[in-house]
Amino acid sequence: MKHVQRFTRRASLAMAAAAFIVTACAVWGPRAERWRAPTAGASWEVAQRNTGSYGKDMVLRITRGDGIWQGQPVMTLANSQGMNTVITPTGHWIAIVGRDGRTLTRWDPPLGFEYPITVGKSWVKAYRMTFGAQGETLPYDLNCTVQSHEKVTVRAGTFDAFKIVCSTNIGNEETYWINFDQGVFIKTDLRRTTKSPFGAGTQQSELVSAPSLKP
Repeated sequence: MKHVQRFTRRASLAMAAAAFIVTACAVWGPRAERWRAPTAGASWEVAQRNTGSYGKDMVLRITRGDGIWQGQPVMTLANSQGMNTVITPTGHWIAIVGRDGRTLTRWDPPLGFEYPITVGKSWVKAYRMTFGAQGETLPYDLNCTVQSHEKVTVRAGTFDAFKIVCSTNIGNEETYWINFDQGVFIKTDLRRTTKSPFGAGTQQSELVSAPSLKP
């Protein structure tokens, strides 16, 4: 009986220790309280390897700017192809605007990650996405999990990044490696399945140069 009691006590202690480690990791592990925007005027380069509906391979220069959207101050990410991503001060995507000034895609509410970001965190959020010349609107449900915090090596250098894996109800499967302190995606791996209204395709991107960042 004493042996059983000692074993039970040891098992309880081991379970308590494991619970403490899990809790400690959540409290003291890597944590991003918010997205920090690159400095206005900062620019960086991203290389894309594309198939299917994503189009051809390209290298894009992205420049951070400021603007007004529906009377409210916003930030913009303008790329060298003439496309503008309109984002809130918290880094949530409002819309993508084409070179002719027409809105190509819009999300309501603005699309983005749920803060704070910690390893193991998951969330599901419902949006409405409007796209195309006809202004078609459909439900857009985003399901994300923060898988890890790791060092990622790309052409621009080696960076600390959270790895976030997401899926949607319209057939998107997306993995992001993002440094929230620097405000940029270090690497992405995106896949549109045949369910996607845009058509099937893949896109892999990596940071090529980041003049405003320090690896």
